[in-house]
Amino acid sequence: MSRHAWRSVLLAGYGVVALAPLGLIFGAVKPGAPSRLVVFADALGFAALSLLALQVFASGRWALTTKSFGLRAVLSLHRQAGVAVLVLVVAHVMVLMVSDPARLALLDPLSAPPRARAGMLALLGLLALTVSTPWRRRAGLSYQRWRAIHLGMTALVLAAAFAHLVWVDAYMSLAVVRWSVLALVLAAAAALFWTRVARPYATAVRRYRVLAVHRERGNAVTLELEADGHPGLRFGPGQFARLRASESVYGLDDHPFSLSSSALRPKRPDFTVKALGDFSASLGSLPAGTKILVDGPHGEALHDASGVRGRLLIAAGIGVTPALSVIRTAADRRDPRPLLLLCGNRRRADITFADELNALCRRLPNLRVVHVLSRAEPGWTGERGRIDDALLRRHVPADLREWSALVCGPAPMVTQVAGALRRLGVPPGAIQAEGFA
Repeated sequence: MSRHAWRSVLLAGYGVVALAPLGLIFGAVKPGAPSRLVVFADALGFAALSLLALQVFASGRWALTTKSFGLRAVLSLHRQAGVAVLVLVVAHVMVLMVSDPARLALLDPLSAPPRARAGMLALLGLLALTVSTPWRRRAGLSYQRWRAIHLGMTALVLAAAFAHLVWVDAYMSLAVVRWSVLALVLAAAAALFWTRVARPYATAVRRYRVLAVHRERGNAVTLELEADGHPGLRFGPGQFARLRASESVYGLDDHPFSLSSSALRPKRPDFTVKALGDFSASLGSLPAGTKILVDGPHGEALHDASGVRGRLLIAAGIGVTPALSVIRTAADRRDPRPLLLLCGNRRRADITFADELNALCRRLPNLRVVHVLSRAEPGWTGERGRIDDALLRRHVPADLREWSALVCGPAPMVTQVAGALRRLGVPPGAIQAEGFA
């Protein structure tokens, strides 16, 4: 199935699951049914539960979704749906209070019945989830601690919401509603089990060992790995994987890094990493033979349909890593299609893989590399400034609409360049854009 078809199927499934409870609720007819306003409030609550369950699948941890949409789109949907869940729950509570002000007494945790306490616990958990994300850095929370809180709160909110529905029992006596809600909650619980227990275990039995660590320009290192007794990592150029220490099978300290090696070498994957944090800085000192866990591949591979006439690669800084994977793969495949790399850096000394790119240009006559320096030293004769619309027009081919494009770099740069490519006629489906903070 094509990537576009997968996207359509996944989006349709997401919509069906999100909206199905509304149909169940509005179709439920019971003796002594509550007012329409209460039914509307209940529908908001059921919609919130559906979106909450779907959040487990739209978290960026599923290879199928990241391959189909890209990590940026998946994480953006995850954040937006999280806010939508909170809005729906708050609206659910407010509409119930408007329909009967006497229900304000349910907000008192000392006198409220269990159903109300469970509902308020779910609401408070959602508030904690929503607030902890943007305030993580200001509160001094490490990424690992924040993830632990996030996972714990997600499980708590799901359990509290389910208990709230069971204890309210306004619709759970209807078999179709009862089994639909149970299936939804169990699917979310199974998904959490898979991502936090089963998948880490599967990763642990397919370990890799460090062959060598190479220092690169731009304060980066290349980690050269080898599969330890298994076929290795089958990936497409442009994808990434998550690395973590071998002793941290169920730990939360994993980090996503793009693959820089050729996709034709699944048993010998390379990761080129810039030392920006404690974990990435520690990779440079790993001795040969160290075992490491690799969870992947994730993310969207470069669009490679037979009708693609060439590949445009646009990178800033360490964003050149997936572009190098594309070039190395093309060299191993002896792909005759043209490749154009626009590579942005601050200074000449910051150009990661400068020597190898020169060597690849000699090996691949169809490869052209254009370096762009924002703080060029005197004597630099190449492009200066940033990769913008004007620079693109100077270098891209006339048949760019028939090319695929890979853009990787800081998030603002990626957004700007992706927009420029669309203005130049590149179809949105042919643009893979991955930004990092």
